[in-house]
Amino acid sequence: MDDQQQQIIKNWKLLAEGEKQGLYACFSYFYDDLYRFGLSLYRNPELIKESIQNLFIELWQIREKLKEVNNIQQYVFTIYKRIIFKTNQTFVSSTTGDEVSLDDIEERFISESSYESILIASQEDEHLKKRLLYALSCLTPRQKEIIQLRYFDCLSFKEIAERTSLTERTVYNTLHNAVNVLRELLLFLCLVMSGEQW
Repeated sequence: MDDQQQQIIKNWKLLAEGEKQGLYACFSYFYDDLYRFGLSLYRNPELIKESIQNLFIELWQIREKLKEVNNIQQYVFTIYKRIIFKTNQTFVSSTTGDEVSLDDIEERFISESSYESILIASQEDEHLKKRLLYALSCLTPRQKEIIQLRYFDCLSFKEIAERTSLTERTVYNTLHNAVNVLRELLLFLCLVMSGEQW
């Protein structure tokens, strides 16, 4: 059994015991594989993102049953396929215009233009700070460095490029990718938290 598999089992156990750390870690471990698999079934990135979020919300809700699971990956993907199908039906059958889309949910919890505000506000809001620190821990060292330089040290792209010996384009792309990771994780955490008191 490799190290990653051991970590999955360890965090799955934490999830089953109601530890939020296990939920966050499992979300991070499975996200890329779930995203790729979802796109192989439906060429709709928004559908896939919402399905992944729905999957982990459901896993959190049924966490007490997860202790009995032996094949974690198979279990996760079996539930995931059902949720993708169900979520896709919601997407397709929405004809009234009243259906809440992923973009609507995102706008409710995280403004598209407010990442700098989130980073600043996190210094004052202890709960937000904890969620943000977890999301930041999922970034690569280079992504974390550029987030730090841009949003906390308030450097320009040119200054960051000089500091890191990267091109401005590379700095921009790295920051863009890092923000996308934070966006997905923060949205997921907000969606889960909207359903219960933590």
